[in-house]
Formats: sequence, structure tokens, C-alpha cells
Amino acid sequence: MAVGEAGVDVGRIPGSYMGITPFVPIAPPKLPTPMPPASPPDTSGSSRPSSAAPMPVVSTTTSGSTKTETRYRTTKIQETVVHTLTDNGAGAFGGFGTANYAGKSLNVRLVSLDSKTDGYKSDYERSTSFDGATGSADAQKGGEYQDNTLSEELLATSTVSVAYSTGTGSEVANTSSYAPPAVTIDLCPQTSDYVVPGSVRFTWMGHVFEDYDGTLIRDRGPGDVGFAAGQVNYTSGVATVTDYVVDGGPENFTLDSLWTIRQNWNTASVFMRTDVAPLKPTGFVMQLVDSQGNAITGTSDVDGNVTGTHLKGRIEYQTGEVEMQFGDYVLDTSLTDTQKAEWWYDPADVGAVQADKIWRPWPVDPTTLRYSCVSYVYLPVDASLMGVDPAALPPDGRVAFARPGDTCVVGMTHGGPAFAPSVGMTYDVGHERLSFLQVLNDATGAEILTGYTTDLDAGTATFTDLTDYPTLVKVVARTEQYRQIAEVRIDGKVKLTQPIGHEFPVGAVLSTALRQGDRFARVRNVFDQASWDGTTWADAVDATTGPAPSTYNTSQYPVQIANRGAITERWALRFRSGGQLFDLIGEHLGQIASGDINQDFSPMNLAAGAPYFTLPAAGWGAGWVAGNVLFLDTVGAEFPIDLLRCTQPSSPVGVDDSFWLVQRGDVGRAPESEF
Repeated sequence: MAVGEAGVDVGRIPGSYMGITPFVPIAPPKLPTPMPPASPPDTSGSSRPSSAAPMPVVSTTTSGSTKTETRYRTTKIQETVVHTLTDNGAGAFGGFGTANYAGKSLNVRLVSLDSKTDGYKSDYERSTSFDGATGSADAQKGGEYQDNTLSEELLATSTVSVAYSTGTGSEVANTSSYAPPAVTIDLCPQTSDYVVPGSVRFTWMGHVFEDYDGTLIRDRGPGDVGFAAGQVNYTSGVATVTDYVVDGGPENFTLDSLWTIRQNWNTASVFMRTDVAPLKPTGFVMQLVDSQGNAITGTSDVDGNVTGTHLKGRIEYQTGEVEMQFGDYVLDTSLTDTQKAEWWYDPADVGAVQADKIWRPWPVDPTTLRYSCVSYVYLPVDASLMGVDPAALPPDGRVAFARPGDTCVVGMTHGGPAFAPSVGMTYDVGHERLSFLQVLNDATGAEILTGYTTDLDAGTATFTDLTDYPTLVKVVARTEQYRQIAEVRIDGKVKLTQPIGHEFPVGAVLSTALRQGDRFARVRNVFDQASWDGTTWADAVDATTGPAPSTYNTSQYPVQIANRGAITERWALRFRSGGQLFDLIGEHLGQIASGDINQDFSPMNLAAGAPYFTLPAAGWGAGWVAGNVLFLDTVGAEFPIDLLRCTQPSSPVGVDDSFWLVQRGDVGRAPESEF
């Protein structure tokens, strides 16, 4: 450190301050305590003030900076001076130095050369004046000493202390939340009666609090549900308020309503029956309040178990009967001697149900019990509207859809996004051993029957011809297993007679299958008639008109039919003028095609991509005239199925509704059958 200045590295910002504690050594050099020192104990018995008492403070201000000087008398011959410098916010300490904010350093003068000692005069007498017999006028001698300059020097840098602040930067907004402590209010200080649930109402600090099943609701009114603000202990009569608004003094309290009873009715068991039955599973919810004012909620699951805090029970959905026990299984070792002395404790019950535990009842107030449930109501249905005699149905209208011995199909559908096919492209479904695979028009959903080959074992489709193909197509496939049901359990699980050969994931569907036996298309009846009114369909010749003058030779040229295109329909081929051309009319389809007797007639079933039937031209013969009709009845290979849809009374949840009806079967190989 150079004489007259010192450099100290600091980090600070404008407007901060520093404290510098030099001292003035008057006695032989000895480092004093830089801050106000403690006074040594006075053993002389003198009543004079302590020598360490501070002397008056001297403060000067220069251009915004200040210098404060405080002196302490340490001993009779030593004085400590404390100097405090504060900058002017721009790094200047007046004439005592500067602070460099960016460089985090300061330069302060620690030695002052303007201090001086006080002058004095020394007097004494000549020796001859007091040793001699006579004195003289100039017997006194002496010298006069003037004021002298004295440098103040800092002997130890440890006596310098610097205070500063850093990094205030920009303002930062913070949000702090404060949860006020709960306030307890004794509503019944003069009685030990029990509070009647729902009877409490009081006004505190201008706000109304009401009791609803043990919960205090603040400021509830028309159109305002209020705020949950605490609870009421019905046993002790104490209200615990956790949410309140300070609006005036807490002594502003008015008890508006409160009822008490001498004996509180509580129980740990509740047996009840709902007003309606049967109930919808999971549709039962119960609420009540325990003796301490705590709300307890119980809910039921699909199996009829009722669970909740301090609660276990059962409900029979068919009858609406409910049994609930309130309490908990607690460890025997956790109970105190006082608890073991209560009426419910019996050492023999420890471990009776759960190891090392005993059932401890939890008293509740049954008068606070509330419940809600969803029940089924069955309305009588007119048999003529339903098409089924309701007397043959179960009371709830539900019919088991699976029985032992029935057949079923376990399967799932595979598919992917639409794509643009190309010739030679092989599409991999991602699953092997498929039951069937379809290519669909992405825009219309119609099935495409040509232009590709399939490998069901590999799960692929290869496109060979894209003539008349749409831009985008989709591939849909199914993995299925056909099995027989061995057992239907009460929990809804189904046991099969054989293992399933696939590992089906969650989401696979078990569908019942309607057995159809051996199915094949055939021609049931062929006859001709002289004339026809165009609306009357019959299975034999109309006696009023008689047969036609000519007959089709079905013996030598039978009507040809295949499973793929044939449907169950009655057909009429009515001749036009000239006896050569005819129109094909279906009982349900109407007129769909025309033909002549000189060519084989094969009307196309566009949905199947195959003809409904084929009528060889050689079987017609001659003699047909206008108005003659040839009737023929075809029976398709499909099984006749009636679809009955039952819609339960409810609010609509959507507009989209669809189902998929799949015909599944084995195909005989040629020449047995042509599919």
C-alpha cells in the first residue's frame, strides 16, 4: 500500500456506500480495535464517565457525498477515530477518492496530513531561585512550542470495511400467496349438547356462513353457490373457518341459527333400501357426515362393492338393498390403552379378518345420509310393434346372446391409410394367416373385386391391373378364429372347446355366429303363362289366363345359376310384340334388363360382379307372342336373416351409425361348385 492511498477491489453499483475505519495512533504504535472498543472495567471506584464513550460526530457533505467522523476515547492517552465515506451515486467521495463501478475497484485516501497537535508552553524556575538565599525577577524560565502537523497513518488494512450492493438490474414482479390460519369459533360455549346438522348459520365480519352437511358455505345466495369456508364439528360445537374475508373487526359476530339436542344419534352400521329398483351398476352414490362433521362419500362399482373413506359395503342392484359398515382395520399395536378400553375392542377380534388388525368403528350421523342412483324402468311394449311376444322375454328385456354349444368367431379387423396403387405393387397388411382381404374404393367404400391377387397366409395383396381403378384405395383384412362355446360364466367370461390359434390383442371382438348349414344357389320353380297384369306374383299358372302357347325346355337346357351372383327373387320375362324381345322384371328389383330368344341371357348382378342366372337361347323354341310371360324363381346361397334394432329411450349422442354383416363359410372346390 502506498502512503496516501489504497486500492481495494469491490463490486458495487451507484449509490452504494462503504465504511473505512482508520485510527490516529497517539501512544506507541499498537493496533487498536477498529470499531467502537469496549471500555476496560473501572477498578478505581471513580464515578466519571467511561473513557470509551463516543465524542460528538462530525459530518460533512461535498457534492452529494458525505464523510462522517466519530471519535472514541480508548484510554487516557489514546483516541480512535472512525471515518465513514458515502459516494454521491456517481462514484465520487468528494476529496477522498473515487469508485470504479465497471472495474469493481475503489481508490480512497487513508492518510490525512492536515491533523496537528496543540501548542503548549513549558515553565520552570531556575535552580538558583529556590536553592539560593535570594531570588531574582527572571527566576522563571521555559520554552513555547507551536502547533505541529501530524500524519494519520493506517497501520493495518483489517480495520478497513467496505459495504456495497450489486446487480439490482430491472424490476422483477413476484407474486406470493398467503394462507391465513384457520379460526375456530365455539358456537356452544355454555352447553355440551350436540349440534343438529344443517341448523348452523352465523354472520362474521359482515359475511354469512351456513352449514351444509358439515361443510361451512360462505356467502351463498340466489344464483351463487358460495365458497367452501370450513366445517362444523357437531360433537364439540366448534366451527373451524378456513376461508374468510377480513371486513371489520373479528368481534363482529352474530349467531343467527343453531339447534342442539341432548343425545346425538350416531351409528357405525347402516342398512337401507333404495326407493327404486333395479339399479344401474355403478349408478349409486352415497353421502353423509361423521360425528366430527367430516363428509364421507361412498361409490359403487360394477360388482356391487361400495367403497369410500372409513367405509365398506355392498349393494344388490336388482333389489336396491344396501349394507354399509363405517370404520377401518387398524393395527393392534397402534392403539393406545385408552382406545383398548373402549367398548368395541376385544382381543379375540385381533387378526380375525386381517392379520394383526382389528376393526375400529367410525361413528356417523345417519340423519345426514343422502344418496343418488340411476334405476331402470321397463315400459310395456305392444307385441305387434315389437314383433316378439314380450311374455317370452326376461323381466328386464335382456337376452343372453351366447350359450354353451353355440358357435362364435373371435377376430379383429386390420387396415391402414389410403394409398395410390401401382401395377406390380405388393401391399403388406402386417398380419399373417388372414381370413379374408378386401380392396376398397377410398372415396365410396365400394369393394373392388378385380385387378389384384391375394396371399392370405402371407397377408399381402399384389396389384396386377389398374384399369378403371380409383386414385386412392384402402385394404381391409380380418383375422378370425371359428370356435364352439363350451361354457358361459356368470362374470361374463366365455370358455371355448378348443384353443385359439392367434394371439389376439386387447380390442379383439367375440361375435356369435348364426349357423346356416350347407348353402347353395338353385332354381326353385319355372312355368309360363299366357298373360300377366304386372303386379300379381304367384307360384303356379293363373287359371284365368292359362299357360302360354310355347314352353321353355328346362329339361334339356336348364337355367344356369352360381352362388356368387344368385339372389332369392321371383323373376318374370315378359315378351314384347313380335315374340322375340322380352323384359326382365324382378318382384323386388323391378325391370332391370332386356333380352331376346336368339342369345343366351345373363343379367348382371353388379354388386357381386356375376350374373343373377343364365338362360340358354336353345331352350326357347318357337310360338311366343306378345304378352306371354316366363316365370322363374331363384334361391340365393345367402341365409335369410331378419335384423331387429332396439333403441333405448335416451338423448342422441351422434348421427353416424353402421354395422358389418359378414357371411362366412367354406367353398366347395370344382367341379363340386362354382362360387
